[in-house]
Amino acid sequence: MTSRSTLTLLGSTALLALPIAALAGAPTGLVPCGTTVSGGMTTNMCDFDGLVTLAQNVINFLIFKFSAPLAAIMFVYAGILYLTAAGNEGKVSRAHNIFWDVLLGFCVILAAWLIINFILNFFVGSSAPLNLLG
Repeated sequence: MTSRSTLTLLGSTALLALPIAALAGAPTGLVPCGTTVSGGMTTNMCDFDGLVTLAQNVINFLIFKFSAPLAAIMFVYAGILYLTAAGNEGKVSRAHNIFWDVLLGFCVILAAWLIINFILNFFVGSSAPLNLLG
């Protein structure tokens, strides 16, 4: 299998999986406040708490609905590259480099999420020990 047909296979699989991933989540919006009713009145006005919730929603979307599937696709690509190397040391080395780069990058992303999530929940969350919102 050539690299062009491998990329075509990966691309078509990703395009076929996108509608499934889009419908997998609950139908909640990214912005948690500012609901407009039929009379033009805005209820649930946005405040700083809504901004923090929006930041959490964006970060969670980027990590769990974008980065994780992208990392999985790259792991599959590295595996296919490794399996189709047929003894070619260059392809094996490239597959190993892709695998370790994706693993390291995803670990950094998850560590950053853990730090941000801890800070937001500890200082700004509704049941936080040091709730800065009051």
